[in-house]
Amino acid sequence: MKVYVITTLIIFAIGCKPPANTAGQNKPAEIQKTGKVTVNGIAINYVEAGVGVPVILIHGSVSDYREWSKQITSLSEHYHVIAYSRRYHWPNVAAGPDADASLVQQVQDLSEFIKAIGIGPAHIVGHSFGGAIALTYTLQHPDRVKSLVLAEPAVSSILAKTPENDTVSKESQIIRAQMKEVFASGNAEAIAKTYADHVAPGDFEKATPEERKMLLDNVTAFQLDFTSQRLPFTCEDAQKITLAVLVMAGTQSPMGLQRIAETTAACIKGSKFVTIPLATHWMQHDNAKVFNDQVLAFLAEIEK
Repeated sequence: MKVYVITTLIIFAIGCKPPANTAGQNKPAEIQKTGKVTVNGIAINYVEAGVGVPVILIHGSVSDYREWSKQITSLSEHYHVIAYSRRYHWPNVAAGPDADASLVQQVQDLSEFIKAIGIGPAHIVGHSFGGAIALTYTLQHPDRVKSLVLAEPAVSSILAKTPENDTVSKESQIIRAQMKEVFASGNAEAIAKTYADHVAPGDFEKATPEERKMLLDNVTAFQLDFTSQRLPFTCEDAQKITLAVLVMAGTQSPMGLQRIAETTAACIKGSKFVTIPLATHWMQHDNAKVFNDQVLAFLAEIEK
């Protein structure tokens, strides 16, 4: 059963004409609502807005559905947008002693979430770990996905073990060592800042109080994300995906994350790869307009 609470009213000013609807709806964005469904024994909170073809947004680490605050309004002018918080992320119940944040579990959560909210095939937008979830889900349920948008998906195993990728491997080893040390400290702000300094240099210092709160609210869940078991995702796996795919990378992201995104796009036949200028790994926050424009143009091409 869905439980709705009206949170934000998204309307166009009286007398203003709404933009043309690329999904053929020709309607402005609707009231933005929050909801909650039980998935695999855990309550999953989400926010939705708009009407028409469904678009599901899957956030990355150290965040929750608030990560998409700069996307929901824009995308919901054309589509039915649903952004959910993954298990253990705010405002869901925090992890207990037997917490399972593995990729397998999170893919199962996505599958059951889609069934619970009762939508048909959807476009899926996944950021970072959310991109890894989206890719694995698509391999398992290709008939339930209309297209994929991947913002630097966290699938480092797609990189072949070659000399040119040695730098990426060393970069990964360094950040893992740093995170292991800072996790042991238990200092939430240090954990969030250390990770941010690696994937989004300068963003933690520039963050608003609300943005910083989101990061700190999800530190415990992030540690589970970072240390949980992940299935390998190879170029051979990517080659099995035949639907339309857009892969994006931030021009100011660590070189390793950019390389992973480029390789993912190269492995998926017919995919489109674009870079988001003046953007780090948190590209949908750093350069929201270009990010949104790229996503809307991609989806419009599919839906026309």
